[in-house]
Amino acid sequence: MVVGIAVLVAACTSSPSAETTTTVTQVPLTTVAADSTAPTTSQPTTTTKALEELTPPKYRIVERIKGEGAGDTVVVLLDPTSYDSLTDIDLFDVIAEVVELFPPVSVIHIVDDPAAANVVANPDASNAEIQAIQANYLARLDNGFKITYLGPFASSGTAVLGS
Repeated sequence: MVVGIAVLVAACTSSPSAETTTTVTQVPLTTVAADSTAPTTSQPTTTTKALEELTPPKYRIVERIKGEGAGDTVVVLLDPTSYDSLTDIDLFDVIAEVVELFPPVSVIHIVDDPAAANVVANPDASNAEIQAIQANYLARLDNGFKITYLGPFASSGTAVLGS
């Protein structure tokens, strides 16, 4: 029983590391066979499994329109095969990374479909074309700081970059 408590305490007090692993150690069990009075002992088992690390969605800039003064307009296409789920925080992080790595940027359009990328970059797109891509138009950065979540993320509202 003391060994079990020690294992539990050791499991609860771990130091942070670059790669998180879980180790399960079983204490030797002593049993008495039904037809014998001699105890038998099983060997301890140790299993180590690396926890899956979350990765940000992969993206590429599919169009960059030169802006006057404040910055350029950038269309970012997410690779839907690079993530299982997507959150508004993921979108915020992609926008922040694009602003930091590819300045000057004033407007960013985040989409997850090549057809949607063509529509958001087209200033002459019709209302019907814009309505057709709503499920794939995920977020927009305006004026270099105001993020508006769109399509399936519309319920997240807006955010301010840098806050």
